[in-house]
Amino acid sequence: MKIPPLIAILGRPNVGKSTLFNRLLSRKEAIVEDRPGVTRDRHYSQGTYGRKSFRLVDTGGILFGDDHPLGDSIRKQALFALEEADAIIYVMDGREGYLPVDADVIGRIRRSGKPAVFAVNKVDTVKTEEVLSEFHRHGVDPLVGISAAHGRNVDAILDAFMDLMPDTLETYPVDPGIRFSDASESDIQEWLKRRISDPPRVAVIGRPNVGKSTLINRLLGEERLVTSPIPGTTRDAIDTLVTYRNRNYHFVDTAGLRKKGKVAEASELYAQIRTDRAICESEIAVVLLSAEDGLTDGDLRIIRQVIDHRRGLILAWNKWDILPEEDVRSSPPFRDVRERYPFLAFAPMFGCSALTGFHVSQLFQHINTVREWYFTRIPTSELNALILPLVESSPPPRLKNHPVRIFYVTQVQIAPSVIMVFVNRPEGISLQYRQFLSRKIREKYAFTGVPFLLKIQAKSRRDRDSSEK
Repeated sequence: MKIPPLIAILGRPNVGKSTLFNRLLSRKEAIVEDRPGVTRDRHYSQGTYGRKSFRLVDTGGILFGDDHPLGDSIRKQALFALEEADAIIYVMDGREGYLPVDADVIGRIRRSGKPAVFAVNKVDTVKTEEVLSEFHRHGVDPLVGISAAHGRNVDAILDAFMDLMPDTLETYPVDPGIRFSDASESDIQEWLKRRISDPPRVAVIGRPNVGKSTLINRLLGEERLVTSPIPGTTRDAIDTLVTYRNRNYHFVDTAGLRKKGKVAEASELYAQIRTDRAICESEIAVVLLSAEDGLTDGDLRIIRQVIDHRRGLILAWNKWDILPEEDVRSSPPFRDVRERYPFLAFAPMFGCSALTGFHVSQLFQHINTVREWYFTRIPTSELNALILPLVESSPPPRLKNHPVRIFYVTQVQIAPSVIMVFVNRPEGISLQYRQFLSRKIREKYAFTGVPFLLKIQAKSRRDRDSSEK
């Protein structure tokens, strides 16, 4: 199986790299905003061109002014991408013309010996040759005039790399949980085998500046993500494959989530939307918390977002190393959390330091445990043996003087898990009674880190009548 070539898009800030990235992929992946320096990290994705397949990487700008606090980091990321890439697209601005910095970078690209196309963007008029003539005079070749915003001539870029691309590989996204009623037993087993053999997909999320990128860099052992003490540095969701003890883990580092009302920049808002999608596409979310700050309202909103999506949940307390030793011994932060927020009792918690590596390896143990429960299927006979005797001894309250009967319980879906309770009158099952049933299920089946959904379903009148005879 041939791996599709990795094509890197390089260029100065605000020349249209992210717009071209999106145009080549035909979807909005990289953050686009008419302001220099918006694309900060290298951003990878896979695309197709006809029956051919390729991978694309969008980078931060090659050069920034001295007043940009992240300039050195972003420039280093771009040059690092150049080293990793199989082919290069260098984007220049047709309105600004050919600049000395272009000559410097074009020289680097030519010395690398890698296939390259030099694209002059923002060529929106019929005077294409007039615009390109200046670049031709400086010996830039092969040269393509494009308009990334309007899609003009962008196919010519990919045409240059056709020989590098294999036929399109069939890929599938993280598919939704399987409902047992919609599939045969053999299909279920085949689905489970395929999903479990794939690397666990883990979204690393949290408030700005809690150390998400530092954690991924610690796990990966290289500076793949821009790290900085400036809140909100990681803006796009970036995928990273980490190998630990001969097992692969697929991590997604995401932009720091902010309360929607506080998001001022368009790029920050879009990053927040991307983070939500990262949760949906993952199996497990690691919510990184600050041991120094404790659990904040912002943290709780993010945790609720994970629970609402029914993804596996792990709470990692970062910056553990800066806490006074006596405080850690006397009152660990998550001991109070379990007491104050009992609805989080199902989620594993641990302290670590992404900066020093303290206890970071524990994360993999928790991921393995949560993922095992995420794909756990409890037999219907066992669930009914547990629940029906409880209902006999502690039945739900009557509804308008009518009995509320629970007929049977069954797990109808995994990944995420859904347990269905069939009753005669769903409106008679209160929130408190639902929590009672959930608690009893967890007492026998821990579902560690898995916020399963307990759904109340009305049984058909015909089934009710037959069961009551």
